[in-house]
Amino acid sequence: MKKLAEVGEYKILEHVLKIVAEHVEKNKLRVFGVGDDAQAVNLGGIWIFLKIDGSSASSSMYPWLTFGDLSYRIALSSITDLVAKNSRPLLISSSVSISSDSDSETLLEIVRGVKDLAEAVGALYVGGDINKLDHDDVVIDVASIGVSSNPKPSVPFRENLSVYSVKCLGLSSIPAVLYYLEKDFSVWRDLLRSTARPEPPMSFLSYSDSIEASTDISDGLNSLRKVLEKSRVDLVLSYEALCPEVVEFSREEKVGIELLLNLMGEEYAIVSTTEVQDLPAVKIGHTASGYGRIYLDNHELRGGWDNFLGYRLVNQYI
Repeated sequence: MKKLAEVGEYKILEHVLKIVAEHVEKNKLRVFGVGDDAQAVNLGGIWIFLKIDGSSASSSMYPWLTFGDLSYRIALSSITDLVAKNSRPLLISSSVSISSDSDSETLLEIVRGVKDLAEAVGALYVGGDINKLDHDDVVIDVASIGVSSNPKPSVPFRENLSVYSVKCLGLSSIPAVLYYLEKDFSVWRDLLRSTARPEPPMSFLSYSDSIEASTDISDGLNSLRKVLEKSRVDLVLSYEALCPEVVEFSREEKVGIELLLNLMGEEYAIVSTTEVQDLPAVKIGHTASGYGRIYLDNHELRGGWDNFLGYRLVNQYI
């Protein structure tokens, strides 16, 4: 068997999902969203969603983030997947694995970060467990439960539909460029601080009943590409989709827009398709017949995040 670093996250997920799908079919379970952002079972006409997400400080904590920021963001990843399914978060629980040599305040800061996210989305944080690590790192996992009466799938993204996002795109590319391309981030300290705890995408629930399909894009372009490939469509992005800060950063740091978008990652945004033309969201482009490609100004964007491969830029890795 190949190592995960050779296979990549998305290839190994295909095998994992095959095991899960066989289990669901064997047990004749009525499950929504196998292989989707989050999964649910139907109880008395209501869909109960469950999602778990996690990461470690060594792999996901930029130098300018606090441990509270890290736990907030991991919790945000979990509930964003719920909201993308048109599900309202109810309960959040955490599991923290940490070295016994760590300061006790670090642990409390992590817990407060998850609690802050729960309060921001109107959910109840019910605590969790603490585990010991035998090495110097912190691992945080956050599980969340939500409910929906009208869940939305991630596929298909039908062709010739408008594509919307809860917010402008690209902010996550700025810290990625600063960190992975080893640029001086002190110049952008204020921006990095203001975006350390992104706003949860709860505004999606105000128009989610009007959309056809939706997905979280926590892995940047790879998240979108996965949905587009399954739907057999391309996505044509407009420049209006980009955050003004991204355009400014591109100009100031002399980093091309295409490279910036290739390095999108932790956007915590929800992208959806609809025939409706006046949603209270950012119209980022439209779908067209194709094979899962993403275009901006007639140029194909090829990047995206993979947990085992890192940021992939065509045939190179950062």
